[in-house]
Amino acid sequence: MAGTLKLTDIAHSSGAGTITVDSLATLSVSTGKLLVGGSAIEAGSSNILRKTTDYTILEADVSGKSELVIAANAASSNRTITLPAVATTGLANCIVTIICDADATSTYELKIQDIGTTEVWTGFQKGDFVRLVVSNSAWLVVDHKETMFSSRMLTSDFSIAASAQTKPTGYTNVTDIGKVWDNINNKLVSPFAGIWDVNWRLSAATDNGNAPVLFVGGTRVYTAQWSVDAVGYNYGQNMASLRVKVAASTDIEFYSHNGYSGGAYVVYGNGTDETGFDGKFVRTY
Repeated sequence: MAGTLKLTDIAHSSGAGTITVDSLATLSVSTGKLLVGGSAIEAGSSNILRKTTDYTILEADVSGKSELVIAANAASSNRTITLPAVATTGLANCIVTIICDADATSTYELKIQDIGTTEVWTGFQKGDFVRLVVSNSAWLVVDHKETMFSSRMLTSDFSIAASAQTKPTGYTNVTDIGKVWDNINNKLVSPFAGIWDVNWRLSAATDNGNAPVLFVGGTRVYTAQWSVDAVGYNYGQNMASLRVKVAASTDIEFYSHNGYSGGAYVVYGNGTDETGFDGKFVRTY
C-alpha cells in the first residue's frame, strides 16, 4: 500500500544504532537532497573538468563530490590552477586531482597554487599529476608525478690545463624538460627539494689525464680514482654517477680534473657519444 510519511527527524528506538531499509525496498532521494556533513551528495560522486585557461576551483566543483579531476596543460603558455580555501564546503570529503593532458615546452609550466598564491605543485609533461586532500587545515600531497629531466652534450672540444680542475662550458641541448638547466652558468639547479640522479660522461684520448668530478651546492662530492701506467701517464675513470638528496635551489655542477702535470688535455665535444650529462629530478615533500 502506497502512502506518504512526513518526518523532520528520524531516531533509533534505543537512541543509538543502525536504521535499516528492508532488502526488498529502495530508498529514493531527490538529487541534491541527501546531505552528509552539510554537503549534498549527488548522483555521480566524481566531477571531471577540462580547463584551457587559468582557473580557480569553486565550491560548486567540490561540494557533494568525492573527487574532483581537472585536466589542463601548459603546451602554449604557463597555466595556473588555484585551489579554493581549505575551509570550503565539501573539501573535507573531496580528493582533488590535477593532471597534465599535453606536454609543455621547456619554457612553460602547469602550476597549482593555494588561495594565497603559494605554489603547491608544478607539472610539465602529459601524465604528470598531483593528488591532494585537506588535512589539519592545510593542503596535503598524497600522490604526485612530475617530469624534470635534462640531457646535454658538450658543443665542442674543451681543453683542461695541466693539473687543473675545471668546469667545461658550452652545451647543446638534447632533451630539456622542467627548466632545470642554467645555460648561462652551465649547471643544473634544483627547482624544489628532492633527489637528483645524475650521470656525467667524459670522452677523451686513450692516454688522456682527465676524469669526471661532481659538485653539489658548491662542494665537491665525487672525484675519480687515479692510476699511472709504465710511462707515467695518469688515467682516471670516464664516468661519474650519483644520487643525492638536495634542498631547493641547490646547484649540480660538472667538472673535469686533469691529473697530468705536464700539460693540457682535451675532453671531446660535438657528438652525442662524447662528453655530456643527463640528470633526472624527483621532487620530495
